[in-house]
Amino acid sequence: MGVSIDTGYGLTQYWDTNRNAVLNTDFTKHPATLYPFPYSSMRGQYIVPETQGQQWYYNNPDAENAGILDEAGKVKSTYKSLFEATTIIIGGVTYPALKIIGNLATAADLTDKHIYYKSTHNGKSFTCSEVIHVQSSVGDAKEVLISLETEDGSGSNVLSNNNNWITMTATTLRAGASVTGGTYQWQKYVNDSWKNVTPQMGIIEVVASNKIKVYNAGVDSEDIFRVAVTIDGTTMYKTQQLTDTADVYYIYDGCSQAGDAVKAGVSVSFNPVVYDRRTNAVDTTNQWKYSFRTMNMISGAEIGSKSTNVPFVVSSSLIEKEKGITVIISATNE
Repeated sequence: MGVSIDTGYGLTQYWDTNRNAVLNTDFTKHPATLYPFPYSSMRGQYIVPETQGQQWYYNNPDAENAGILDEAGKVKSTYKSLFEATTIIIGGVTYPALKIIGNLATAADLTDKHIYYKSTHNGKSFTCSEVIHVQSSVGDAKEVLISLETEDGSGSNVLSNNNNWITMTATTLRAGASVTGGTYQWQKYVNDSWKNVTPQMGIIEVVASNKIKVYNAGVDSEDIFRVAVTIDGTTMYKTQQLTDTADVYYIYDGCSQAGDAVKAGVSVSFNPVVYDRRTNAVDTTNQWKYSFRTMNMISGAEIGSKSTNVPFVVSSSLIEKEKGITVIISATNE
């Protein structure tokens, strides 16, 4: 799921137990726009979901009364104070979107909230999901946010002909409130390890200690960046993936799972092949070898060791333990 929100704000809602109100992020002041951004590995591009039959769900993707839109595609009266149906333009293409305009955290319910989107493309159904964490603003809980600003104004993580640069800004929060101080170090995952970012004009530019600007030339297919923030003697990490889909070759991941939401008890397998964008067919002129790595989506910490097993399987128990996993697939014909 893609997210567009004001710089310095995230989806987590912190509840101030003294004022009995949301401290941050207050969606009535800083709305968050969610949009499905499915990628077709077969076509080698991001695709627009079919609006016929599409539906957004609040907390339960299988319950009819959790559906946010009515038959006309408008927000039901039950949810009008919380959501607004809208659209967003990414790379010159219009995608359906849902704007969160009301606070989901309440005094009576401080549990995490989940937003789901269901639709189809060429008859293939898929589900996207996003979680809005809810926390009480007590103690010394800290969080690092990465906000994206793009040339095309979309706030997406995709570099394209219409979007030549992405600025990433890191913000540190304590109990939901932004804090100053601390040190920031930007890193990029290169050759199986994290390397400090080296500024290069027109490739990756360091705008400020907590902000870098990445151009098309700074991303090769898909790259993962992270920021290491050290404050009060503790170092925290936040990762962000950027992608550039202009390569001649691309990997079709052969994932057994449609979308990012994985049901409990379900393992996910990857059986990749390499496609040639020029022919939109499997590349048979090269002999490709694959390798797989897994990372925790939040910390960027590597999980386990590199594997060359095809198919590559991520167990349900590992997914449940880590809460969110990124699988990095590499292919070489050397």
